[in-house]
Amino acid sequence: MSNQTKLLDDILYQELRPWLGKNSLDQKYASKLSSLKEASTDFQFKYEISFHRPFDHKTKYYSKLILNNIKAECVRLVELIKEDNNENLIKYWLEDTLNKRIKTRLKDLGKLIKEKDYALSYIDPKKTSFELDQTHKANTFIVQLLKLAYMQLYLEIQAAFSTWIDDQFILEDFYSQLLLEPVPDKHFLKPVQLIEVESKPVPATKTETAATANSFHSFTYKQLNTNPDKLTDLWDSLKLNHFISKSTTLLNFKKVFSGGEIKTPIEWIGNISELFYFIKLIYSEHKLVDDLKQKQWEVTCLCFVDSDGNSFDRSKFRSLKRPNLTGDKIEKAVSHLI
Repeated sequence: MSNQTKLLDDILYQELRPWLGKNSLDQKYASKLSSLKEASTDFQFKYEISFHRPFDHKTKYYSKLILNNIKAECVRLVELIKEDNNENLIKYWLEDTLNKRIKTRLKDLGKLIKEKDYALSYIDPKKTSFELDQTHKANTFIVQLLKLAYMQLYLEIQAAFSTWIDDQFILEDFYSQLLLEPVPDKHFLKPVQLIEVESKPVPATKTETAATANSFHSFTYKQLNTNPDKLTDLWDSLKLNHFISKSTTLLNFKKVFSGGEIKTPIEWIGNISELFYFIKLIYSEHKLVDDLKQKQWEVTCLCFVDSDGNSFDRSKFRSLKRPNLTGDKIEKAVSHLI
């Protein structure tokens, strides 16, 4: 697979450049609009583009083309970077995709906007009349939307691999470091406001009833109130390394470390030895959670189920050892809590 963003790059550098003579006639896009279908995906986007409304056939076409493509590219590139589950490859893909490719395109867009005078002010619906110099305004609309698309792609990848990136970009950094233009009064790229809903509770088990009698429902992370973001980093790391299901919500994950009753156990998709070592590290070795009076394995069975949704047998944990192949990854994940 390749980390090239071919269609977006074609709009910026190649045959789809909107200012080319062959791409200037507005009417040619009327018949093309129906061929573009709305893209759909299960990917949980962290950002969304809320731009000005398109005003002619050309801007409508390019708008759908760019917005559809950015959804597909986000999914594809995140999966590409995760694919080999290898630390060196992940670092390579992140460096090449974010720093070498996307940042370069944003720098080139900054130069293009200045050279062709594609300033945002030309398409402000409250300040301009679109019947005047419509071709220039259409090209401005497309280039400004393309800029937002590259920015979203960068931020989505950064969010998906946040634990691997030390120097993280915020919106203002794109303008001050790459585009070299003033930060706009209104941001057209905004974080998605997610409302997390708990999954359907699983039936209580005999193990759960026993644990309730002992008043231990889950683990209690000692830094829960002072450093809750560390749990977010752990959640990211465990998903990235395929220890917990990628569908695990942050809300449900944090409840495992809240000391409260667990209605939705976390699906542990690693093997039982990996779960054993994970609990051993956070409970016995680093003492990152409160004392459970030797009931840590009962609580583990309350908080986690296997990939088939079945409860673990707590008696099997006592004979397990550190997994040779994945022990380092588990240690690195746990290090986020220290």
